[in-house]
Amino acid sequence: MIKVIRVDHRLLHGQVIFSWTKFANIERLIVIDTATAKDDFKKMSLKLAKPEDVRLNVFSVDAAIAKIDQIKALKDNIMLIFENVTELSKFIDQFGPVEEINYGLIPAKPDAQRFSNAVYLTPEEVKLSKKMCDQGIKISMQQVPSFNKELLNNVI
Repeated sequence: MIKVIRVDHRLLHGQVIFSWTKFANIERLIVIDTATAKDDFKKMSLKLAKPEDVRLNVFSVDAAIAKIDQIKALKDNIMLIFENVTELSKFIDQFGPVEEINYGLIPAKPDAQRFSNAVYLTPEEVKLSKKMCDQGIKISMQQVPSFNKELLNNVI
């Protein structure tokens, strides 16, 4: 069962490992990022960073889309982690509706608009985010579970 869907350009790091996995009782992390899936060093680093009792899969967005039925059938408490909004949107288009997506850290880039202390979206990312909001998906901006949750839907 998918418990958390998060966009965070850092993928696995202290906030995910210590806060989100404990908060949602995560048993499996699925990183969906095409660049990382092609990089053996990054994949090895992620395996070393994950909690010992949590399983890890790393897929390109296309491989994850091909495995949607298997992902939906998993009995584990799952956290999907995306590096960027573009691949998240592509996956959600195929996966179908979800209740909520968490935007963790999406760093500032040229032409990006600030939506929170940690979320900066380019015009294309705004368009993709609006599309998901229009599908009834709640997009929260929250670094860790103990922080206040802000809804992107209210400001986009």
